[in-house]
Amino acid sequence: MSQVWKRRVRKGIFYRKSLILFLITASLPGLIVGASVYGFAVGQMEEHLGKLHQRQIMQRTRNIDDQLQYLELGLAHWAFDHQFGPGLRQLDFVYYFQQTWDIGKTLVVLQGSHPLIKDAELYVERESDQPVLFRPGYYELNDEAAISSYKSRLADPRTVYWDVRNGQLMLVHKVPGDSTAPFGALLLTVKREKLLNLMRTLTPYHEGFTMLLDSEGHVLLSDSPETETNERLRDAVAAREDKTGTFVFEDDGVAYSVSYGTMQRVQTEWTFVSAAPLTEIVSPVVVTSRILINVSMLGLLAALGLSWFASNRIYSPVARLIKLFSPEKAGDEEALRLNEFQYLERRWTHITRESRQLQERLNRQLPYLRTGFLQQLLQGHLYGYSEEELRERLQRYGWHVEGHRFCMLHIQLTGYGSVSDRFSGDESLVSFTAANIMEELARERFGQFGVIPFYNLSIGLLVAMPDEPDNGGRLHALAEELTLAVNRILRMQLTVTIGKPAAMVKDVPALFAEMVRASGFRIFGDQNQLIDLVSGERQPGGEKAKYPFALEQEIVQSLRMGRYQEAGRAVRAFLEEMLSHRGTEYDVKQGMLQLLAGIRHMILEAGLESEAMTEGEDWFEQLLRMREPGKMVRWIETHVIASYARAAEARAKAQQKRMVERTIEYMHAHYMRDISLEACADLAGTTPYTLSKLFKQTTGVNFIDYLTDIRIGKAKALLRESDKKITDIAEEVGYQPGYFNRIFKKHVGVPPGKFREMA
Repeated sequence: MSQVWKRRVRKGIFYRKSLILFLITASLPGLIVGASVYGFAVGQMEEHLGKLHQRQIMQRTRNIDDQLQYLELGLAHWAFDHQFGPGLRQLDFVYYFQQTWDIGKTLVVLQGSHPLIKDAELYVERESDQPVLFRPGYYELNDEAAISSYKSRLADPRTVYWDVRNGQLMLVHKVPGDSTAPFGALLLTVKREKLLNLMRTLTPYHEGFTMLLDSEGHVLLSDSPETETNERLRDAVAAREDKTGTFVFEDDGVAYSVSYGTMQRVQTEWTFVSAAPLTEIVSPVVVTSRILINVSMLGLLAALGLSWFASNRIYSPVARLIKLFSPEKAGDEEALRLNEFQYLERRWTHITRESRQLQERLNRQLPYLRTGFLQQLLQGHLYGYSEEELRERLQRYGWHVEGHRFCMLHIQLTGYGSVSDRFSGDESLVSFTAANIMEELARERFGQFGVIPFYNLSIGLLVAMPDEPDNGGRLHALAEELTLAVNRILRMQLTVTIGKPAAMVKDVPALFAEMVRASGFRIFGDQNQLIDLVSGERQPGGEKAKYPFALEQEIVQSLRMGRYQEAGRAVRAFLEEMLSHRGTEYDVKQGMLQLLAGIRHMILEAGLESEAMTEGEDWFEQLLRMREPGKMVRWIETHVIASYARAAEARAKAQQKRMVERTIEYMHAHYMRDISLEACADLAGTTPYTLSKLFKQTTGVNFIDYLTDIRIGKAKALLRESDKKITDIAEEVGYQPGYFNRIFKKHVGVPPGKFREMA
C-alpha cells in the first residue's frame, strides 16, 4: 500500500500543490518541537513517572501494611485467649478430647480469618512429655529436627516477631501472651504467592520488579530471581540517607524509576523497593524526537527556496488522514484508480462498518462480563473499591442505580441425591439449569437484575429496583414461581432466602453473606422452605433437635464389638431421630459433628492411628460441607465405619499372630514338662478352641503335632550327641519310656536304639 501511494501522490495535483508549503511550514516548527521534546519532555516524563510511581506505591503499600498489621493484631488477640493459658502445659490432650478439639477448631478459624494465612500452628512444650503441635490437628512431635526448629523460635527473646526460614515468612507469638515464661507459640505461615501478588501491585507496569527487605538489608520476598542488578539496586537504596524517596537507577543500559520506603513491623522495620523500567517508556519519545529533528533539518533547506508554495499547506491534514486510514495491505488498482478524497471516503465507510461489528460483539459479551462482576461483588472480592467506583462499574454494564435500592435472593437446591443420575453427577449442570430458569422468570418482573450461579447447588440474584413499598411482594412472588418451576422441571426442592435491601452497593457483600448464613438455619430436609430476613418470616419449623445420646452409645458399642452393619443401621437411626424434630440444618450438622467427635474419641481410646485412617483428610471439614442428610449417612458408612473396620481387623490379626508366637516360645522353653492346650490357652488369655484354631491357621499343623515335632527333634539330638540312657532321654523330653519308644518309632520309622546305632 505504501509503495502504491508513493507513486500516486508524486503524480497527484493536490499533492504537488501542498508539498512545498508543507516543507516550509513543517520543517522549522518540527525542528523546534523535536528539540523541545528531546530536551525537556523526557526529563519531565521521568519526573512525572517517578511521582506517579511513588504515589501508587505509597497507596498500595498502605494496603499491604494494613493486611500485615491485621495479622499481627489478630494473632496477638488469640495469644491472650484463655484457651492458650497456663493450664495448657499440663493438659492431657488425649483424655480431654473436647478441649483438644476446641483448640483445633480455633486454629481452623484463625487460619480462615485472612486470605494471606497459609497455615496456623500451635506449638506447646510440656514438662515431662513430648512437645505437641496443632496444625490444626493434634500431633505429638518426635522428629528431632522439627522440635529443634520450634525450640529455636521459642528461645528467641522477642515475644512476637516475624521469622523467615526456607523461603517461608512466618509470624510468631509466644503463649501465654501475658506470661514472662512462655511455654509455647502460635505461628502463622504467610501464603508466599498471595503476598507476592500484593507486592506486584507496587509496579505500575507489567515489567520491573519489587523487593521486600528486612532491617539488615536481606531479601525477605522478591518477585524476580536474584541477579546482580538486584544486588546493585539494594546497595543503592542502602546508601541513600532518606528512608522514603524515589530516584532513577541505571544498570546495563536500562534506566529504572525506583521508589522505596519503610514499613514498621513488630520490633523491626522492613524496606520495600519497587523498580519500573524507565528506558522502555522514554525511548520511543527520544527516537521520535531525533527523527523529527533530522527530518526537519533536511526539510528546512528545501523549504527556504519553496516558500511561495504556501497554497499547498492544506495537504498536510490530507496526508495525515491517508496515513491514519491506510490498512496494512490494500489493492493496487483501488489506490491508483481513486484520488485522495475518494480513497478516504471508502476507508471511512469500511471502518464505520467494522466499528458497528465490534460494538455488536461487545454487546454479546457484556452479559458475561456483568455476571463476573456481580459474582465478585457478592463474594466480597471488590472491598477495595469505593461506592462511587462500584456505581460507575454498574452503570458501565448498563445499570441505572440512582434512586434505586438493591434487593437479593439466595437459592439453595436440595434433594440432589435423588436426581444425581439424571445429571451424570454434575452439580454445576444442575446449578446452570436452575440459573437459566431463574433468569427467565426474573426477566418478566424486573428490568435490572443479575443471576449469579455458584455451581455448588446455590444461586444468587441481585435486583436494582426503585424504592417502592411493594418490592417485597414482587420478590415473594418470584420465589413462589421459581419454587414451582424447579419442583416441576428439576424435581428438586428449594430453600429461598430473601435478604434485606441495600441502599449502597458496598453493603451488598455483607448482606449477602448474612443471607448465606441464614440459609444454614433451614429445616434440614428435602422440602421447599422460605426465609425472609426483612420481616423475619419463615416457613414453620419444628422444635430444636435433641441429641440422641443412647444411639451414640449404641453406635460406639457396635464398633467396639465389631458389629459394623449394626453400627451403620444405628447411624441411620441417629440421623432419623435428629430429623424427626424438623430441626435446622445448623442443629443437625452440629449433632452429626458431635457424633463424629464421639467416634473419633473412641478411635483414640482404642489406640488406633487416626491419621492413617483419615489418610490426611479433615473429616470434620468434609462433613461440614455436606448439605443433604442421605449423603452424610453414606459418607460415615463408607469413610468412618469402613476405615475403622479395616484398622481394627489389621490390629486383630497382628494380636493373633503375637499370641501364637508366644505360645510357640513357651513350647520350646518347656517341652520337657507336661504341656497341654488348656494350659497354653490360659497363659494366652483365650479359650483352647480359639488357640487351637489360630495355631492351625498360623503354623499349618495342629498344636499336639507341633509339640511332638519339638520333642522328637530334641530326642534325636540327644541320641546322636550324648551317651545318656534312652529312659533318661525319654524323661528329659517329657515322655514316659514305654510311650517314648512307640511315639519315636511312629514318627522316625525305627526305635530309639536302632536310630542311635544308625547315627
